[in-house]
Amino acid sequence: MAKLLTPVQETILVVAGRNAGRYPRSSLAKLLVGSRSSWAADLTDDPDFGCLADRGRKEITFEIDILLQQSFLDLDHNQHVIPGPNYPSG
Repeated sequence: MAKLLTPVQETILVVAGRNAGRYPRSSLAKLLVGSRSSWAADLTDDPDFGCLADRGRKEITFEIDILLQQSFLDLDHNQHVIPGPNYPSG
């Protein structure tokens, strides 16, 4: 991954790449922090569930937004997170 990314951002990119087009940004954040809300119940079976459980959902959403602004991530026609033009290729 690019050296300008934090470990948290690198984790977000890996998980977003594995789940390209599957989740909107809010659901991706819930997946990463391991949200136990009833709205996130369908996320618990994902192997990436809670991989950033030591962080808050607002913090992770903020990091996702930064990655969107920097074109590491993008949104598809359904507003689901996908790799962007600057997504690391290796």
